[in-house]
Amino acid sequence: MTTGTEGSSAPQVRVLQVLQVLLVLPVLSSSCSENSKSTADAGATDTDTDTDSDTDSDTDSDTDSDTDSDTDTDTDTDTDTDSDTDSDSDTDSDGDTDGGMDGGTDAGTDVDAGSDAGTVIDCDPAWGWYDEATGLCWQNPPSTDTFTWDDAATHCDGLSLAGHDDWRLPMIQELISLIRGCVGGTETGDLSTSECGVTDPDCLGYACLDSTCYSCAPLAGPDDDPDGCYWDPAAAGACWPYWSSSSYAYNFSYAWDVDFRYGFVGVDDKSSAYYARCVRGGP
Repeated sequence: MTTGTEGSSAPQVRVLQVLQVLLVLPVLSSSCSENSKSTADAGATDTDTDTDSDTDSDTDSDTDSDTDSDTDTDTDTDTDTDSDTDSDSDTDSDGDTDGGMDGGTDAGTDVDAGSDAGTVIDCDPAWGWYDEATGLCWQNPPSTDTFTWDDAATHCDGLSLAGHDDWRLPMIQELISLIRGCVGGTETGDLSTSECGVTDPDCLGYACLDSTCYSCAPLAGPDDDPDGCYWDPAAAGACWPYWSSSSYAYNFSYAWDVDFRYGFVGVDDKSSAYYARCVRGGP
């Protein structure tokens, strides 16, 4: 029975062995095949030439040749040549004659002997003479008395004439302004004024008494003056030296005066007896 059992299991064992063999055969077969192929490859030439010539020689180097350096050639230096010279000379060529002129004729003789009709200073020719060059009103005629320098000043300060009490003894430059027809020692025969530069208070020394103050020939004043005095013929009075109020700079015992006999400017002792012609107006 034992033999029989073994006999019955033997076919099963065999079957298993057969199956194992069958499973191993493909492996062996594959191995042999590979070995056979390797052997065959060792002595055979591969005629399977790859005809794929695609070497992919891509020559796209993509060299960017963009040389955009933006060379802006705009040379506009914006030089403003606009000098804007204003040539407007606007010369007023108004040739329009003033229609308000005096019609060419002075409307009447100045009845106050040049005193500007009393608007500046009252200087009636009945008692005064107005000098248009200086705007001064002079006592005319002056007193017939002679005075020392102190008395002459007192006389003029206290004078009340034609309702005016502002009379005074003239300064030396005012007295010089009365000289006519004697210029620097030369008789002119007309109403030329003196150029002597003695002035109060700026020039009262001896150095101021230069050639412009020199005397002329005696009593050779303007031709139409009957007495030959060196003043305007409208002025009356004795043709003699007259006191000024100006003291000599270096010796107060002396004062400046004008001798109308010669048109001469000089200095004399204040104790001398001279005339006084009082004045109004001015400073």
